[in-house]
Amino acid sequence: MTRRRSKPTTPLVGNGIAPIENLGGYNVLAPLARGGTAGVYLGEHAASGERVAVKVLDPFHAGHADIVDRMFAERTVSMSVKHPNLLDVMHADRNAIGLPYLVMEYLDGENLGDLAERGPVQLDAICAIATQIACALKALHAAGYIHCDVKADNVFILYQTTLGGWPRVKVIDYGVARKISDVAGDTIAGTPAYMSPEQWRGMPTVQSDVYALGCLLYELVTGGHPFHGTLPQMMMGHCEALAPRPSTLRSDVPADLERLIMRAMAKDPSMRPSMIDMEVELAVCLRSLNGVVEENLYAAG
Repeated sequence: MTRRRSKPTTPLVGNGIAPIENLGGYNVLAPLARGGTAGVYLGEHAASGERVAVKVLDPFHAGHADIVDRMFAERTVSMSVKHPNLLDVMHADRNAIGLPYLVMEYLDGENLGDLAERGPVQLDAICAIATQIACALKALHAAGYIHCDVKADNVFILYQTTLGGWPRVKVIDYGVARKISDVAGDTIAGTPAYMSPEQWRGMPTVQSDVYALGCLLYELVTGGHPFHGTLPQMMMGHCEALAPRPSTLRSDVPADLERLIMRAMAKDPSMRPSMIDMEVELAVCLRSLNGVVEENLYAAG
């Protein structure tokens, strides 16, 4: 994966990242992006020339077992499910000085958050993008995992199109994903602007990803999050308040799309659509907007 970000002034050095030249048969060529705990670099397989993205944990965080475990867990999640709309993490290991790293497929594009910041997104494009997100999450759930961090910055828009002419989408970052069978209620993880009431209680379910997708749809349609403020205010909003209807903030929102968004953000998980229903109903919304056949959303052009 990659993001279109400004590059550090000193290649491969800085912000806690040690100089890197070769990792497990991959030559590291240039920095691509930085996250909170790791740097991402453009890499190339020494033998085949295949371009990849290499994510290397910062030395500062290498001694934190929970952070290391989450990083290696991304490979475990990726091994469990392969889908054209999910990021493929191909390899995980440690380098010569013990820093954990991941080798991932290289994505040429930008994250959805950056795209949305440039202005309103067309409603049909929102439906086409969200249908692919729902399809990816449906596959992740079928493999036994909850993403737990569905948000604009974890959706990547590729510079390639589907057969329907829409941008191809990848859901990325499995760093806080949890096994459906292992949810214990003792850890709260995610991004506050997208967290369901049960996720705030440390008890996420697959329906928590539906809620987060509803919040993401709300954001794309209206240009803002459903709830704002301090962390406690956001928690109270997600757990107790009703967000303004999208049509009060954007007059051209179709009624069926608005109903789907509000149902997805229901406080009671049992009142939300399933992820399968989200995929189907988003495709119906798209078809009603411009007649695109939903089967064309997933095949690369």
